[in-house]
Amino acid sequence: MNLRQLQKHWNFFGQSDPLWAVLTHPEKRNAGWDAEEFFQTGIAEVDGALDYVESFHPLPSKKRALDFGCGVGRLTQALALRFEQVQGVDISPVMIEHARSYNKHGSRCEYVHNERSDLSILPSSRFDFIYSNITLQHMPPRYSKRYLREFLRLLSPDGVLLFQLPSRRSGKFASIRSLPRRLYHHVLYPSAPFMDMRGIRKENVVRWLTKHGGKVLDSIPDQSGGPEWDGFRYLVSRAAPDAAEAPQHFPIEE
Repeated sequence: MNLRQLQKHWNFFGQSDPLWAVLTHPEKRNAGWDAEEFFQTGIAEVDGALDYVESFHPLPSKKRALDFGCGVGRLTQALALRFEQVQGVDISPVMIEHARSYNKHGSRCEYVHNERSDLSILPSSRFDFIYSNITLQHMPPRYSKRYLREFLRLLSPDGVLLFQLPSRRSGKFASIRSLPRRLYHHVLYPSAPFMDMRGIRKENVVRWLTKHGGKVLDSIPDQSGGPEWDGFRYLVSRAAPDAAEAPQHFPIEE
């Protein structure tokens, strides 16, 4: 899957059932979400995330935050209650239009459509907090790793990054490879949208971040990828300039 295909799929979800596409609770399918209830989940999530962040790394500034993979703005709106300026970024223009229609914070909350494999539309060292949840898991690792590198570029010197990513298939699912499932889907249903799931093993995530000037402050188990996946939530800051490792090459693993 490439970014153009990924965009096509999420445009479809944004047109058919946008709130459920973000939070896929079975009972909320077919427009089952109440918008107020939906956005309240974002406030609860952001409050918990920031309490966790500041227990390790108190934020000296709360000027700007970034929500990567913002969808309809569930977390972006919640971040706007805690930061002076928030930007939400998404690959789907349909989702971005929904997010703008739900915006309650005026110019303090900005939504940006980005279909590139980098974030060059945003200047370096800009954000005090970058958050990405249930987004990187839906793209091939070659893209998620590029975005992780970009997040480090975008962090302010005292800023922190918090993101979630599956690591490997768990338990009885460990021997199942995702490639046959994707081939099965694309052969039988070539035009149907597909919420792909991808992961990167924890040791490779840590190495990649360290290689590109990041410092992993903490990592905790995370099941946001569902019961088939073991995953982690990573809290990351920029490392001191002399702390980054010399360039190395690490394999991309799913």
